[in-house]
Amino acid sequence: MTTVETRERASASRTLRREAGLGQLVAYGVGNIIGAGIYVLVGEACATAGGMVWLAFLVGAAIALLTGLSYAELGAMYPRAASEYVFLGRAYGSRTLAFLTEWTMLATEVVAGSAVALGFAGYLHDLIGAPVVPGAIALILTLFGVTLFGIRGSLALNTALSLIAIGGLVFVGLLGFLKTAPEAAPGYLTAPFGASGVLAAAALVFFAYIGFDNITNLAEETKDPQRNVPRGLMLSVLLSTLLYVLVGLAVTRLAPWTELAKSEAPLALAASRALGRPGYVVLAFAALSTTLNACLVLMTVASRIVYGMAREGALPAAAGRVNSRGAPFFAVVVVAIAMMAFLVVGSSAAIARVTSFGSLMTFALVNLAMLHLRRVAPNLDRPFRAPLTIGRLPVTGLLGLISCLAMMTRFDPISIALGLGLPISGIAVRLFHHPRHPPAGVEPLHEPHEEAGA
Repeated sequence: MTTVETRERASASRTLRREAGLGQLVAYGVGNIIGAGIYVLVGEACATAGGMVWLAFLVGAAIALLTGLSYAELGAMYPRAASEYVFLGRAYGSRTLAFLTEWTMLATEVVAGSAVALGFAGYLHDLIGAPVVPGAIALILTLFGVTLFGIRGSLALNTALSLIAIGGLVFVGLLGFLKTAPEAAPGYLTAPFGASGVLAAAALVFFAYIGFDNITNLAEETKDPQRNVPRGLMLSVLLSTLLYVLVGLAVTRLAPWTELAKSEAPLALAASRALGRPGYVVLAFAALSTTLNACLVLMTVASRIVYGMAREGALPAAAGRVNSRGAPFFAVVVVAIAMMAFLVVGSSAAIARVTSFGSLMTFALVNLAMLHLRRVAPNLDRPFRAPLTIGRLPVTGLLGLISCLAMMTRFDPISIALGLGLPISGIAVRLFHHPRHPPAGVEPLHEPHEEAGA
């Protein structure tokens, strides 16, 4: 055997390292959920919910938790990277359905990463005048280097940036209860459009919770994943909800909801009302850290999806190779290049809606997979089981499916058409790359009834 062949075999035999404990997983999850969107989303939600925007965040959290419970159950059963691919494959035994589902999620992660990188560069431009596109490229290249050093370095940076993101939201929350504006209070009890306005805002702020699903893609790098993945997912959503509700209560005490609804930077407006220019600078720095962290998380998740699909035989084997630091280096390279390629469209609001629609499609299919497995394979080992079951019907999974389908109807026809194009684009990749059997040591896909009878 040649030296090259020996190195290639050693590289292919390496696996991801289990470095993440529960605390790091929660920090990762919160950093994934809390993105730059919260810094502008509050204003849009106030336009329909008024001062009761905090209640809209609670309703949005409830919707997210319904699907989150399906992810938690399946993630504990199948703690693997490219989690949606594994979930759909195990439920239906179809590699094509599994591939198109995971491809849709991968596309949304990559495009969202490009948009977030441009958001970071936009904040940087406002602060120091740096050009936007070069700034976004510099960010992606920097995070590319961080990600290649393995999950330990990425988790350390993610934890630090998550603390800054949390600090920014807590800062606004404290201001709201220390420096209440007389003309604003008690704005948090005002709902100008009633229950319908609050529900409309809840559908909007639901997208502030998207990202909880990505925790399952870190399962192969998590210690005791059957126990920690469900806990990390639930704790991440609950902690994010606490922060969002705190912010929702605070901003309507610092400024009237009517002014917040008109502002493009509502949190900065609220902070500047209390502290002037220093308040704005603090929030701008927090937003900069938050977008940086979000881009890091998206690159990490997307590369693990590519790695996991390669390990399952759905993508070329090279994408499943791991370097000496336990990072899927080829997958990271592909994701970084793709993110830079999408910079030309990443800032479009239409692209943001398309990625949201694609996420909801994936969430609906994951809920379906959970419902299907409960029905056809009730005796499978489930380290975590979603609550509220009637017979073989998990109520939370059914409600999660219904809520995802309901929110998908709220998009405009163009966004729906482009969103449906995400899985369609995967068909070309599927035809180009003839799927292979997964390598030794990776469990092949098979029908759930065979598992139940094993």
